[in-house]
Amino acid sequence: MQSYDIAEWGQPLQSRLRDTPQPGPEEVLVRLSYCGVCHSDVHIREGWFDLGGGNKLKLSDRGTQLPLTLGHEPIGVVQAVGGNVRGVELGRQVLVNPWIGCGQCRFCVAGRDNLCNQMRALGMAAPGGFATHLLVPHARYLVDAEGLDAARCAVLACSGVTAYSAVSKFGPLAADDWVAVLGCGGVGLLALAVLKAKGHARVIACDIDDAKLAAATQAGAAATVNLKTTPGPAELLRISGGGLSHMVDFVGAPATAQLALPALLKGGQMVVVGLFGGALPVPLPALAMREVSLRGSAVGNTQQIRELVQMVRDGRLQLPEVQVRPLAAAEDSLRDLEAGRIVGRVVLDTAEDA
Repeated sequence: MQSYDIAEWGQPLQSRLRDTPQPGPEEVLVRLSYCGVCHSDVHIREGWFDLGGGNKLKLSDRGTQLPLTLGHEPIGVVQAVGGNVRGVELGRQVLVNPWIGCGQCRFCVAGRDNLCNQMRALGMAAPGGFATHLLVPHARYLVDAEGLDAARCAVLACSGVTAYSAVSKFGPLAADDWVAVLGCGGVGLLALAVLKAKGHARVIACDIDDAKLAAATQAGAAATVNLKTTPGPAELLRISGGGLSHMVDFVGAPATAQLALPALLKGGQMVVVGLFGGALPVPLPALAMREVSLRGSAVGNTQQIRELVQMVRDGRLQLPEVQVRPLAAAEDSLRDLEAGRIVGRVVLDTAEDA
């Protein structure tokens, strides 16, 4: 099998050719068709996340060992199954949930593997999808995607479920509630698509790139704000007529998170998803007096991916177009993503390296 791996933190991915693994008793071997490229892959290649104040969360301190195959938006067909696997059809197209839990803690038992303290995410702590083949630890992480456009559906495994999980934390929205989506990269555009699928129209898209804001308008945003050229809080208050009920931050930087208090209504909520990094100074009295809540959201679970796939099958969720590149372009794609040269999503065609 062919893969593109981190051989040294912060260095370009390395091509690697090795024997295709054989599935153990509970495992499933998937012959990959595509794998999406996510901004988290840039952080993972660097080997750390910025916690603010000069502090770093190092993956090596969390037990991640090199070499590591990147990629956590994989889709492909079942090639082989272990002896104990039942109900999995060979040749069936499946989307793989990469957020692998221990299978035994209370979160995993409840189907919320993404909250497992021992999570071994594919492409982050275990071999991922920048490869021709992927060994999945258990069949419960497979989602039937037979008959769907594989390239466009690949992004549901991370971008899609991350957006869906974050927006679901809003709870029921009133028709006159205004919502802001901060960051209109691949995940932000999918959040706009999810909100549109849920029938909510009053959505303001925010970014610092006019090209991404144009894409957001096409994805259904009712209004856009360039936070680089426009005073963000004042414009958000003007458009919404006094304040937002909810905000979702797909950037995760101090500059975006600091919009919460001035732009939210009393009782409003900001859901922070992005991992750009930094720390947030919050005036605690204002937080309490205005009952504003700040909440984190980390990816999603298998059931939520199934719900997304069903929304696609039903025609309710329109997936954005994706840019398809060969697997060998994995490193170049990471560089383009890091430099902000990509609008929407890139997926790697792993079939070309069979």
